[in-house]
Amino acid sequence: MGWSVSRVSRRSVIWVAKVPDDVSRAETIPEPPPTPRVYGGQSADSRAQARRARLLDAAFELVAEHGRQGVTIAAVCQASELNKRYFYESFTDLDELLAAVTRRLGDDAIATAIGAIDPTDDGDARIRSAVRALVADMTDDPRRARVLFGAVPLGDAAAGHRSTTIHRIVAAATAEGREILGDAAEARIAQAAAMLVGGTAHVLLDWLDGRLEVDRDAMTEDLVASWLAIRDAISRPDR
Repeated sequence: MGWSVSRVSRRSVIWVAKVPDDVSRAETIPEPPPTPRVYGGQSADSRAQARRARLLDAAFELVAEHGRQGVTIAAVCQASELNKRYFYESFTDLDELLAAVTRRLGDDAIATAIGAIDPTDDGDARIRSAVRALVADMTDDPRRARVLFGAVPLGDAAAGHRSTTIHRIVAAATAEGREILGDAAEARIAQAAAMLVGGTAHVLLDWLDGRLEVDRDAMTEDLVASWLAIRDAISRPDR
């Protein structure tokens, strides 16, 4: 069965089904599938994702500058130049928005660290690359570290989402540790990853706040040395 076009007028088109002889015309004929609507070269889904990204960008800017109290739906919509209809298209409330902000920061941190690793390198080189990339990312834009690691208050509800995001970073570090050391020391790797991620976060925040009187390169290499030392400690056969 196919479709032909019957023109009723210059502006009207009627789809007419060509029905095979062995099919009753009383049977229901399916309509042609709808064509996705595209504007400006973007599908509806692409435009919705772009609006969501604008809302996330605006929320990050606001929370980094003003903390949780500076983030309202009206402020986010104004900063993103979107109306409230589009806010509720992506988020049910501000808590969900702030959860998405912290989740994106965590995803970016993981992608930055893992993306810096050359899988053909040995364990030492992999650790150096990941730590150096993470420190550079968090100190090039200090707001990222402050929002992600807790220096900026997000409120009680969002604090739980932040904790979940930190656990995801720990899980990524644990997975990389297993790649380097194997599964035999898995429990110790998970413990070390939690300690190292938490310690690195505190060092970064202290350095950004001027409480550590060392330059960035020295701070970075001290962190690298700490990661390597703990890696060596948990990989010893007598441990």
